[in-house]
Amino acid sequence: MRRTSWACCSFWLLLALCGNASAQPQHPVRPATAQVLASDSATPPPLDAGWRSVALPHAEPGAAWYRLEFQAPEHRAESWAVYLPYFYAGGALFLNGRPLAEVAQSDGDSVVRWERPFLLPVPDALLNTGANELLIHAAASAISPLARLPALSVGPQAQQLAAYENRRFWARTMPQFTVVACMLVGVLVLFIWWRRREELLYGLFGLAALLWGARTLTFIVEVLPAAWWSPWRMFYHSATGGFVIVLMIFSMRLAGGARPRLERVLLVYWLLGPLSYVAGGGSEVLAGRVWAAGLILIGMGMVVFSAYAAWRHRQPSTTALGLGLAVAVAAGIHDYMLANNSQWLQSAVGHWASQRFFLLHYAADLLLLIMGGILSGRFVKALQDLEHLNRTLESRVAEREQALALKYEQVHRLEKQHAADDERQRIMRDLHDGLGSQLFVTLSRVDAGTIAQDGISQALRDCIADMRLALEAMSPDGNDFLEAWSNFRFRWERQLEMAGLASSWKVETPDGVLALAPSASLQLLRIAQEALTNVLKHASAKHVQVNLLAQAGEVRMEVQDNGAGMPGSGRPGRGLDNMRSRAARLGGGIELEPAHPGTRLRLQFPHVYAPIA
Repeated sequence: MRRTSWACCSFWLLLALCGNASAQPQHPVRPATAQVLASDSATPPPLDAGWRSVALPHAEPGAAWYRLEFQAPEHRAESWAVYLPYFYAGGALFLNGRPLAEVAQSDGDSVVRWERPFLLPVPDALLNTGANELLIHAAASAISPLARLPALSVGPQAQQLAAYENRRFWARTMPQFTVVACMLVGVLVLFIWWRRREELLYGLFGLAALLWGARTLTFIVEVLPAAWWSPWRMFYHSATGGFVIVLMIFSMRLAGGARPRLERVLLVYWLLGPLSYVAGGGSEVLAGRVWAAGLILIGMGMVVFSAYAAWRHRQPSTTALGLGLAVAVAAGIHDYMLANNSQWLQSAVGHWASQRFFLLHYAADLLLLIMGGILSGRFVKALQDLEHLNRTLESRVAEREQALALKYEQVHRLEKQHAADDERQRIMRDLHDGLGSQLFVTLSRVDAGTIAQDGISQALRDCIADMRLALEAMSPDGNDFLEAWSNFRFRWERQLEMAGLASSWKVETPDGVLALAPSASLQLLRIAQEALTNVLKHASAKHVQVNLLAQAGEVRMEVQDNGAGMPGSGRPGRGLDNMRSRAARLGGGIELEPAHPGTRLRLQFPHVYAPIA
């Protein structure tokens, strides 16, 4: 019974161990060596054709065949595939003597440069249990003179998919993002610079973004017509050199160190890139090695300059730019050595170098982000300064408005006080020169006994008339002169009638009103009074016509009699001089002319018509 139990247990334990063994994951096979044979034949060569052993990865001048051997287990849980991290010039793959896959190669019509990885499925019918032979024909051309075979792997497709997708993202998808982002940002920033020409840093950043986006197109465009290849490589070198030169100028301008002569020298060196490619007959030796080495030296000088600027200014922007430039230059040196198969790089980082990861397009993306961050910070700071300035300006304007309001109120009070003082002085002067002078003269004659009773009465009447005239000129509300003119007319019509003179009065004014200042009203009434007084005393007339006409921009008064006329050139006496003096105060003049019969006196002075409220 015990023997039966132990036998059962041993049987089930053996089944479990076998099951665990079959459930273990199968890992991809990564051959470390291969056999190579230089040949451009499309047919696989025989085994005795002179193969030699090489370590992978390997580069062979001209087209070459590679022979690899690997083992495949009997039980395969999933389909297998061949993973090639890169296969620049394309070629063909054969498994166990039968065609497996073909990747397009350059021919007379087109040029290929594959930057993407390849994951080539292996049909189960082609895969043997145990030993397998993989033949790979790596193509070469004038564009790609070396046949390159990477350190490939053969194994379950699912286990290699992650490595394939990861490299595909960094080698294909990331450059696509870079091109789109650089083109959009470059155009936008250049538009900003176009509207703000004084902001040169924005123009340099926009140009750098466009140049780098154009340069990154080489990782996206993998197939070109053969006639386009040389212009395409010239475009590539121009974009690469332009990006480096623009970065140098940007860093100098950011640090405030514009050097026009050095900038011109850098621009000339920029042009040497495409010219050296043309001079080399399409070879990459001059442009890809000599001229590119000069760009590295320029980049190193740029790092030194940025480090000095960061130490001198001690600003986050210059420090960040210096660090970004250092990373970009280090990546550029790495790519230069990788592209030129540097043995030092192979010995220092052999496994990494075998993967052929070019780092400059990632470091340049980082550098562009730093540059964009610097300009964004400057833009935000400018907005903040503008907002602060607006707030300060608003408070200063409010304070100034308040001060101006106080000043205006003070000036208004002073003007009112000054006008009142002027009016007071004028009234006092007019009373002194008119009524006061008449009273003083009359009192002097009374004291001297040289005036009769009738003379005293007449002098007092004249004083009263003068006082009435002043009151009539000052009393109307709203400065409507026609009220004072009506009182003046009423009084003088009676005087003229008592003296035996008939009178006619005519008034023409807009809207039946005439706005005059009290001082102007007084001067006009005194001129009319003097003119009528002269008619009574000197004209010997039977009729007098008084016209008052107000038009746009002018007031005219005419006093015309039918008397004896003017003796000579005019009537003697001081009355005419007084009237001319008063007319001058109004800004006008007096004209005296014969009327046949009689005399006509015309007064004209400017006046801006304004309706009375």
